[in-house]
Amino acid sequence: MLRRIEGAFLTGNGRARDWLHLLAPSAEELAQAAADLGVPEPFLRRRLEDKPARPFVREQGFLALQFTVPHHHSPHSSTFDLLPLTLILVPGYLVTLSNEPVRFLDALLDPAAPRKRYEVVLQIVHEIARRYVRMSRDVSQDVVKVEKDLRRAQTIHVIYAALEVNDRLLDLSLGLLQIEHLLEELRPWLPRDSAEFLEYHEDSRIELRQAREQVDTEQETINSLLNAYTYVVNNNVNNIFKFMAAVIILATIPLFIPGAVAMNVDLGPIPNWPYSFVTIVSGLLAVELGTAFLFYRIGWLRLR
Repeated sequence: MLRRIEGAFLTGNGRARDWLHLLAPSAEELAQAAADLGVPEPFLRRRLEDKPARPFVREQGFLALQFTVPHHHSPHSSTFDLLPLTLILVPGYLVTLSNEPVRFLDALLDPAAPRKRYEVVLQIVHEIARRYVRMSRDVSQDVVKVEKDLRRAQTIHVIYAALEVNDRLLDLSLGLLQIEHLLEELRPWLPRDSAEFLEYHEDSRIELRQAREQVDTEQETINSLLNAYTYVVNNNVNNIFKFMAAVIILATIPLFIPGAVAMNVDLGPIPNWPYSFVTIVSGLLAVELGTAFLFYRIGWLRLR
């Protein structure tokens, strides 16, 4: 979709300029936009791909800014995607390019109340930073849930849940790294005599730092949980092997009796003695109970 909205923002001298919104454009729309803007079509096409891209590109005739915008899968879900959004500043236009709708753009780019272009850019950065903060808090709640599950259960699905949360934290960390770099690159281009722009810049930087601290803390927490879980699982495996060894030893002790009887050895009066069976079984039980008590004392018959 290619949509042109007239007078959506203002230049530095107060002249109205248009917003060109490219949302999942077709090949024809992309070629038309490239011709109108004077931006190479392969450059626009690469910006639509879900691959790492330079966050700040200045070429002759245009300035391109690449963002990754966190987007919830559903309103009450902590899972998300990072959607690429490209902002291109060319003479006469502000261009937004994305494959998925970025809903807050309609509120920021309002022809009824146009803003200066760098004010719009900083507001977009600020809105994305706020979303990173909210997303990091959502993931933090998942970390708490995983920690509780790890303490209650020793099942493999909890490990998969922890790894999934760790992947989300990694995505957030990479997205934050990109937007932090972009914010630093933007600083020299801001009007130095505008306290409002500098305030937007500082607010965005604070939001990003808050999100960064949250994500770094949760990454350390989830890694510590996984290491602790690995230690507990290894300890449990050792206990299981000890338990199985103890059971096998106890089951092997009675085999000494038929083994001895089957030997070609004179047992003397024992086979003809009327109390031989009771005596042998009693001795066998005493050995079994004594061995079992010993294994229990040293912890081999306890699964912990």
